[in-house]
Amino acid sequence: MIGENKEDAHNLALPYDTFDDATAGGDSPYKKSLNGVWKFYWQMGLETMRTDYREAGFDDRTWDNADVPSLWQLNGYGKPVYLCNSYPRVLSAKKSKIPTINQKQNELGVYRRSFTVPANWDGKEIFLHFGAVKAGFFVYLNGKKVGYSQGSMTPAEFKITDFVKPGENQITAEVFRYTAGTYLEDQDMWFLSGIYREVYIYAENKLCIKDFFAKTSLDETYTDGLLNLEVTLQNYAEKAEDAEVEAWLIDDEKQTLIDTVPIQATPGQSRLALTHVVEKVRQWSAEVPNLYKLVLVLKQGDKMLSYKSIRIGFKIIEIKGNVLMVNGRRLIIKGVNRHDFDPDHGWAVPRERYYQDLYLMKKANINSIRTSHYPDDLLFYELCDELGFYVMDECDMETHGVRRKDVPGDNPMWKEAVVDRMERMVLRDRNHACVCFWSLGNEAGDGENFMHMRNAALALDNRYPIHYEGDFDLTKSDFISRMYPLRPIVEKLKNQEAIKATVFDTVANALAADNKKVPVEMYKTKPVMYCEFSHAMENSLGNFQEYVDDFEQYEHMCGGYIWDYVDQSIRVVEDGVEKWLYGGDFDEGRTNYYFCANGIIGADRKPHPSYFEVKKVYANIKAHAVDVARGVVQIQNKNLFVSLEDWMIKWTVTVDGAVVQEGTVDSPAVEPLTSKEITLPYSLKSLPTGEALLTVSFVTKTDKPWIEAGYEQTFDQFVLENRPAVKSPAEGKVEFTKSGNTVSLNGNGFAAKIKGGALISLAYDGLETLDAMQPMKPNFFRPLIDNDRSYLNFVPKIVRIHPLYQWDRTSRQIKAARVKVKRLAGGQVQVNVKWLAPFVYGVRTVYTFDAAGRVAVRHCAAGILLPMLKVGLRTGVNPKLDHAKFYGRGPHETYCDRKTGGKIAVHEMKVAELEHRYMRPQENGNRTDVRSLELTGEDGVGIIIEAPAGKDFNFGAGYYSQEKLEAAKHLYELKQDPYITLNIDAAQRGVGGDLPGNTVLHPPYKMHSFKKYSFEFTVSPKK
Repeated sequence: MIGENKEDAHNLALPYDTFDDATAGGDSPYKKSLNGVWKFYWQMGLETMRTDYREAGFDDRTWDNADVPSLWQLNGYGKPVYLCNSYPRVLSAKKSKIPTINQKQNELGVYRRSFTVPANWDGKEIFLHFGAVKAGFFVYLNGKKVGYSQGSMTPAEFKITDFVKPGENQITAEVFRYTAGTYLEDQDMWFLSGIYREVYIYAENKLCIKDFFAKTSLDETYTDGLLNLEVTLQNYAEKAEDAEVEAWLIDDEKQTLIDTVPIQATPGQSRLALTHVVEKVRQWSAEVPNLYKLVLVLKQGDKMLSYKSIRIGFKIIEIKGNVLMVNGRRLIIKGVNRHDFDPDHGWAVPRERYYQDLYLMKKANINSIRTSHYPDDLLFYELCDELGFYVMDECDMETHGVRRKDVPGDNPMWKEAVVDRMERMVLRDRNHACVCFWSLGNEAGDGENFMHMRNAALALDNRYPIHYEGDFDLTKSDFISRMYPLRPIVEKLKNQEAIKATVFDTVANALAADNKKVPVEMYKTKPVMYCEFSHAMENSLGNFQEYVDDFEQYEHMCGGYIWDYVDQSIRVVEDGVEKWLYGGDFDEGRTNYYFCANGIIGADRKPHPSYFEVKKVYANIKAHAVDVARGVVQIQNKNLFVSLEDWMIKWTVTVDGAVVQEGTVDSPAVEPLTSKEITLPYSLKSLPTGEALLTVSFVTKTDKPWIEAGYEQTFDQFVLENRPAVKSPAEGKVEFTKSGNTVSLNGNGFAAKIKGGALISLAYDGLETLDAMQPMKPNFFRPLIDNDRSYLNFVPKIVRIHPLYQWDRTSRQIKAARVKVKRLAGGQVQVNVKWLAPFVYGVRTVYTFDAAGRVAVRHCAAGILLPMLKVGLRTGVNPKLDHAKFYGRGPHETYCDRKTGGKIAVHEMKVAELEHRYMRPQENGNRTDVRSLELTGEDGVGIIIEAPAGKDFNFGAGYYSQEKLEAAKHLYELKQDPYITLNIDAAQRGVGGDLPGNTVLHPPYKMHSFKKYSFEFTVSPKK
């Protein structure tokens, strides 16, 4: 049973009393919210169930209070369960026993409250609306059973006219954590339960507009808007009624009466249709989301029965050949998958969070959202209509853990359920301008039931392409949809070559993949889409630029959706300590641990560094160098429908990070999909010596809902010239003594000591800059990021067996085999250290000290057998030197395969701000392409580390050693060291992200065995 006495799905427009009220929108006078405090009872184990609470007169005063909407596991009842691809043990996964639920482990949540029906609703039909309840529930009203519902991501409505009474009414909702429907809800998310979207009652006249569908499109020239309006009237009386329906279209203040259609409404449902052409329509797109207001008036003669209204947009989504189009222009999906999640409330997402999420997406140049993997709250679609996003609306249907067991497959047992879920989503959402694609679900196998879902969707709304990635025979989906394609497959998809299923694919498909065959002929009519790509699991999203380059170069590659938008971490506060929790933290049994953290932003909506990479790579404006010596650049507008007049160009010329020239110019009127050359008014004459860079920024001229004027939408940078200043060693003699492998050095205002080959002390004018607790030694290890851990992410208890931990052992076991000291001709002293350790060779560190305390460091190493994680030096730094100023890519963290979004500039911050706090502690805070770094105290005194002209290094600094980061499972477990850990690296491998929880590095971002890595830098006093 999927439902009992449920109303058919429909759009959620509610009635108003006047035309002006309907036009203005807002709360209907015929809606009464039941949100708020309900009485709550929870029971674990359902072998026996009490039923006394169903009675109207039951005394629930001793019960707990519960907020509606909410989820009971987040309020202390039961345990949250996180799984990414399987089911809790309460649900049998044995094919012969599906669907079977162990009722000893099932849970019941009973909600009760009272309400009154407004007196002016007398004589009307009354309905009870639940926005979403997980997983299934019975409703009782005044002691009588009203009905049942499952399918937990779309509304359930019941007609309660015959159940309500004057005065106080008592409602009971009996909610089950697991039902047979849970088998269709195995999405990569927490298993939670409760009434988590709004609850209300509403009233309709005996004769009412039950539903209507504003089927909008464009004509063949994309000039005029086409409206085909279908209206369903419901007559609850026992006799026919004559009526008229007026349809009005409002564009700003202009009101147009489209038509007045008479109808005889017989008992039950009657339907009418009308058409209208809007000449020179203002099109809707994500870039220019023009909306019209449609108002329907139901009347009998001069008597106005009710008014209903919605906002609509005119657009057309097409596939021409194998190219995806919007309003006649090629569309590239620059998208993201988004779970509807809040760290404190789960799926009961607060209203302000929707605004925050969509504003952040707009700022990051994201144009499309996949509602992974279920329909969202109504507010989400209303905001996407208004702000402009292309939405892939996805059905609440995933059977990941049993998808190879004919669920739903070809099994007729599941047909009604999956078709019902599809129809309810389409009927609720089809009027929204933002909806552009219907998706049949996610990771649920293949079979005839998907064709039933496709046909059901197209019968209700045939305007949009249908998507389903698990479509093995390519008959249900209008796209060739792939998840996480690796480079060999990417090359075939780009070149429209046949893809055959290998033995590996067969094995992978049996476990977790959907690596389907693609015959060449399929490319003729189906665009290639990556419904999930660039898996952003904490420190990830490497080589993102390469994917988007492909989308822009190949017309049949229509883009894709990053996995995913937001971490699904649950926040708790204990004894004043904020804790971010993940799977396994609730002693819940089977779990997939921290696989819930895949977002480009944290659960608290603080952007991860990957967010800024997305912002830069997804940008639709770009500057290209033409003749930058003369100031000539080309401005490219990748937008489809807007010119660049709303942006201003801000340009700066810097030398070694210092601004020497700057200015602003209005962006030229570069039309969509065109380019134009401009000349910026700077001069290269008389520039100081150093590296001269041109930065071209595109900033907004006016305020928008999501940003204020002056916001930098994107930027590009160009090297103008590089004339390094010549630095000579200081004159004078450095004194030194050597005892065994210990070398002590003194000069003009400085002293240094090397012990066992490691620099342990470097003092300037009495200020010790280093910390001997962490001597400067070679380092080859980084605290493993999730992608480094690979498949051991699923069994973190044995993660130490991973071969990459060899580099931790190598770093700990390294010893100085030889320390040589010699005096150079200019009075400098050179200390040459040869290091020995397993799995490396040619490890050398050469320190050259001059009389002023300037230390030139050269370091090199090569690995054998296993590719290294990094080559560099690690040292402790005086914690008083807690102010960092660096010239390189920033201000946020960057890595060699994720640095496009980092701006080369001088960035300043506290050392603590250099760190990035991922949910699970791991390698973080690296900066790439760094020319210089200053670490100073409050007085500005400290050290400066510089690369030679034309060279650079990586660095990371923070208060947690790599040992502590590696050992900690949660942020709250970390305790600061009494010193700053500074890593200065020649190279560090990329972070990857092509596959979930795997690095799968592209060749440029790997570190290769038997390759020598070397770099140089100098350390000097900063006074």
